[in-house]
Amino acid sequence: MDKRPHFLVLAEKLAVLLALCAGGAVALLAVLIFVDIIGRDFLGVSVQGTDEIGGYVLAFVGSLGMALTLLRRGHPRIDLFFRFFPRLVGDVLHVLAQVTIAGLAIFMTWHAWSELQTTLRFGSITNTPLQTPLWVPQAIWVFGTAFFGITACLTSAHAIYLLAHTRALVTRFYGPVTIDEEVSQYVGDTKEEADDARN
Repeated sequence: MDKRPHFLVLAEKLAVLLALCAGGAVALLAVLIFVDIIGRDFLGVSVQGTDEIGGYVLAFVGSLGMALTLLRRGHPRIDLFFRFFPRLVGDVLHVLAQVTIAGLAIFMTWHAWSELQTTLRFGSITNTPLQTPLWVPQAIWVFGTAFFGITACLTSAHAIYLLAHTRALVTRFYGPVTIDEEVSQYVGDTKEEADDARN
């Protein structure tokens, strides 16, 4: 049973939806690249702008996937020395990590928003065959980073609350993923696949 606050559960559902959108964009990009390769090799024609679209998709994937990665504790953590720290020190460091990520996310959002405002002010377009209005990919980038920033602030607030009231849960929700958790998840996924295969 998920014992996280409802706002974090809802945030993860939205994050999953955004990640699926990002994955769909990657799949469409792969199809476009395949068509471009076939066209160049066998028909002597090329789909214009494949490289440009690939850059946009990379930005989409990066911004739209950060919140889900945070909620599922997927960001890299160096936990080599945690075993030597007292439990309280470790819990404080876990909370500090969340707050630091929130600060970084807010800075990213502020910077992205500033860039978008400049683009809208000058009506900038790309100097490419597609002539893409820059506000389109930048708006998606701003949305992704803003959602990441909001999510990071929510997780930070939750982590601080746990540190003050239920410190035993800090490591469970905000510590690095342990080897046992990774194995348990892998075994669980494998069992589900086996059950699906039998059905």
